[in-house]
Amino acid sequence: MMNALILEEMTWVELDAVKDDIELVIIPLGSTEQHGPNTTLATDTVRARAMGRLIGEKFGSKVLIGPTLPIGLSYHHMKFPGTLTFSLETYIKMTRDICWSLKQHGFNKVLFITGHGGNKRPVHEFATEAKKELDMDVYISSMGGSLVKELAAKEDFTDFKGHACEVETSQTMFLAPDHVRYHALEAAKFTDHTLYLDKKYAYDGGVFWDYKEVSENGALGDATRASLEFGEKMNALVVEKISDFISEIILKRG
Repeated sequence: MMNALILEEMTWVELDAVKDDIELVIIPLGSTEQHGPNTTLATDTVRARAMGRLIGEKFGSKVLIGPTLPIGLSYHHMKFPGTLTFSLETYIKMTRDICWSLKQHGFNKVLFITGHGGNKRPVHEFATEAKKELDMDVYISSMGGSLVKELAAKEDFTDFKGHACEVETSQTMFLAPDHVRYHALEAAKFTDHTLYLDKKYAYDGGVFWDYKEVSENGALGDATRASLEFGEKMNALVVEKISDFISEIILKRG
């Protein structure tokens, strides 16, 4: 295990001394949005920040971990108090400005690791232009349930999960236990009129889900089935998959 290179914990002099060894910059992406009664509004942010550090410890001086963005694209959670969101346009511009800034210091490869699925679209929007505009390679990776579907399938979990559910809550128990409300864990309280439970509509794309219309308490799945043991197991697999992606795709390219 190596020491992670954390941008916020360095002086410019310290960074200048090692920046020529850095092959990739990771920017963790979070959100400030409701996660039901199960975990705090910072859930995605603290998970992404912790994941960035864990990945940094795998690569040492080759990878620089940048600051975690604490607000995401979260329109679909806005009917729950406390949720904050950027617009799509703002997020795309912010992504570009971060990459432009890194380019000025000689960094040409950026990986956004997102704890919030809603952040994928704006990063994808910019990534298609990044090579042409800035001559940079921009990547994005999830860090939660989508990377451990086979592992989760072996558990007695619910079919309709993905937010404030047993999988995400388990990972939070491992990465940021102070952000779990163990005394208040609840299963989803799906509304009677939601189409979310109809697989035809849930997975055929292009549908905007207002979470207040889907779940009265803002959760999917059943967080009462979450466990530290599963969180540790799934997190090890996520770290392995992201590390393999970095080693086999990003660092070997160019």
